[in-house]
Amino acid sequence: MNELFWLALGAAAVLFTEAAGWLYWRYLGKGSIKSYMNEDQKPEGDFQVIRKIRTPTQKIALVDVNGEMWIYGNGDVMFSTTQDENEYADVIVHIPMAAAKNVKNVLIIGGGGGITTREALRYDGIEKITSIDVDEVMINFGKNLDRLVEFNKGSLNHPKVETVIADGRNFVEKSTETWDVIIVDIPEPTSKCPSLSRLFTLEFYNQLKDHLNPGGAISIACSTSSWMPEYMWSIETTLQEAGFFTIPFHNFSIKDGEDWGYILATTLPVAAEDIKLKVPSDFLTEERLQDVLHLPYYLVNWENKGKIQTDRNTVLLDIVKEAFGY
Repeated sequence: MNELFWLALGAAAVLFTEAAGWLYWRYLGKGSIKSYMNEDQKPEGDFQVIRKIRTPTQKIALVDVNGEMWIYGNGDVMFSTTQDENEYADVIVHIPMAAAKNVKNVLIIGGGGGITTREALRYDGIEKITSIDVDEVMINFGKNLDRLVEFNKGSLNHPKVETVIADGRNFVEKSTETWDVIIVDIPEPTSKCPSLSRLFTLEFYNQLKDHLNPGGAISIACSTSSWMPEYMWSIETTLQEAGFFTIPFHNFSIKDGEDWGYILATTLPVAAEDIKLKVPSDFLTEERLQDVLHLPYYLVNWENKGKIQTDRNTVLLDIVKEAFGY
């Protein structure tokens, strides 16, 4: 009897240890969604994690939120099949397309989801769009993930679109092409991926200038400016140091209560009042367009606080760390 008791107790102990180990792995360790989804990026209410993938460059999670698909990279939402994503794409694409003299040849850095590419394809004058993403998995999602392909209207499979799996800066450095519009839609540098700073530096902006056709335009995503306006100010200051004329613009999300910042950079001066859309947009009405092109009081850089990001400093990384702690 004692022998059976101790055998049962030992078996129970083994099962408990294995269960505890699995629970730790699933909820606290490397298998935890916490390592794939930052706490402040979690959807409200119920959601289902469909798939988790670790690639050479990041941790990716596919998450179903009430029938919408959210794609996470290194803890942050990279893109989604939501109305907010439509608004974001309208703003970052149609502003530089409106400001540019021509829109024949477009470069999109960070185009894995195909949503910005979808919007660029709406222009009749488009001859070629080069959509770059450093992660092959993200490109494959944009080409093959049913719900995402339906959302981006198959843009990454379009005959006018060339998809490239590469680091955006390395690609530009080696390229002999020039573009009418360049869209840089990448996340802010964090401690998880500090190398992203290389795509916001004075040195890189000088390279972009060399690859921009006369009368061309660039748009740069500047993250959630309502939380860290210094981030947007520093990107603008760096672009100006590279010799660009700049117009900061924004899009306030009523749903999230966050203000997303962007910078328009051109080689010729452009007035915000002169920017007129070349294609119709459900979101960017004439009234809304002028609101987007004029910053609210709290985002205006009244005291010239922006610092210059170079290959040798950590200006943007330090701003992100102070704002979010990572």
